[in-house]
Amino acid sequence: MIERIKMIKITDELKNRIRDHEGCVDTVYLDSLGKATVGIGHLVKPHEHERFHEGVKLSQEEIEDLFDIDLNRAAAGADRLISDNCPDPLPEIIHGVILEMVFQLGEYGVGKFKNMWSSLAEGDFKAAAEHMKDSRWHAQTKNRCESLASMVANAA
Repeated sequence: MIERIKMIKITDELKNRIRDHEGCVDTVYLDSLGKATVGIGHLVKPHEHERFHEGVKLSQEEIEDLFDIDLNRAAAGADRLISDNCPDPLPEIIHGVILEMVFQLGEYGVGKFKNMWSSLAEGDFKAAAEHMKDSRWHAQTKNRCESLASMVANAA
């Protein structure tokens, strides 16, 4: 029996997987959607433009601090989505996938995956994985989406 997880566990393995998918850049760059980004996938918010702008180089400590903040924010969002959409426990691996999706797409964006959520709630992980791939997200970051969808499809 799968035990319901109260808060997603942020493991070193999960952090490393997100680092690998996001990459790490110590100066501001434009992501695939043309949005200002820095560090390990940190979306520069309007109130941060003064601090993070072209030409400013971040220290590794600043990058890690931003990453930790973003990871915790994504974990809280993933926890809310899982709690709201899945009455039964999910395997821990799927919790990590949802966290990574929220890290990349935001809580609101991942909440729009209605068919994926329905399949997860039914325990049909293969269908959930197919719904993940049937998205604009797949077109934007195909390899990442397919890697995460494979993890969901093969979850026990």
